[in-house]
Amino acid sequence: MIKNIDKNEALRVTLTITVCMLAGKLLDFNSPVYLALYPTIVMTKGKDYSWQGLVKMLFPTFIAASCALVIAELFHDHPFIIWTISLIFFDQMRRRADTPAKLGGMLMPTFNWILIIVFSQHTTADMPMRIHEILISMAITILITKLMIALLPKTDRPFVPNGKPPALSPQTVTYQNRFVSLSLIGCGLAFLMIVDLISATFCMVPVIAAATQFTREHFRQVVGRRLLTQVGGCAIAVIFSLLMAGHQNTIGYYALGLGGLVFMIASAMAQAQGASRDLHADSLLATMLPIQLYMTSTSLGLESTYLRAWELTVTLGILFILHQLTSSRDSDDQRHYSHS
Repeated sequence: MIKNIDKNEALRVTLTITVCMLAGKLLDFNSPVYLALYPTIVMTKGKDYSWQGLVKMLFPTFIAASCALVIAELFHDHPFIIWTISLIFFDQMRRRADTPAKLGGMLMPTFNWILIIVFSQHTTADMPMRIHEILISMAITILITKLMIALLPKTDRPFVPNGKPPALSPQTVTYQNRFVSLSLIGCGLAFLMIVDLISATFCMVPVIAAATQFTREHFRQVVGRRLLTQVGGCAIAVIFSLLMAGHQNTIGYYALGLGGLVFMIASAMAQAQGASRDLHADSLLATMLPIQLYMTSTSLGLESTYLRAWELTVTLGILFILHQLTSSRDSDDQRHYSHS
């Protein structure tokens, strides 16, 4: 039985994401995906929903995208320089991310940097206009979020006796942590800059999430969870698209169906705790992105969604294989040292 506090949270998440996604469709943005990406991230990862807290959460992403655009425009004919500067940016972000909160905070700036670099290299899109749409999408997300918070106020959950979350002490970011992050994210960006495969850009989200983990076990857990949520999200998006077939251009029907889908996932997320909650949050994002990216008034986007699922499977499969290969090497080294 869903509690009132859980129902309020589910409704708040549902209304925020649904209204933002509808705004992205109705405003006819060139990149409406930002109005699925930002509200979903805010509603699943956000802690502070004050004006200052929301701006603080989204502003680093805007700065990263703007800086990436400047670099891409200045060195458009010199991709190696762009890649080198990107490595410096990734390393500086990773060096400062010494807590789980900071790790989560580096995901969106890093991904949006990659997004701008790849799109500027392989498309003829008006990149300054894309930055403009990013800013407008962030403003819409903040306004809709504040409206829904006012309509359905957020109630804190006292999950420890003193009502405060346990403090997490910063961890040391070792050279090995920085090397792993730089290698995986840098190689991913290099591949996307060399190969014209725009659709694979969003595969960098799970790559960044896995590459920034502190331990091998957390790396494996992230890869396994993302395989389940990302590919599963594409499967849910396909089912939703089929149910919408022929009616996706009817705004009322589309809004009702989309809201119902978001509410189902958000309800499960609201009642979950810990890793289970993260699982539902990842599933929500993985489901909303292909719907917003590929479903139009004239197309269901099934082929693109299938391709996305395949690309994610291959990407996460490669990460798992790398984990297994390096695990085998470490085991061999340990056996060698034990006999010497």
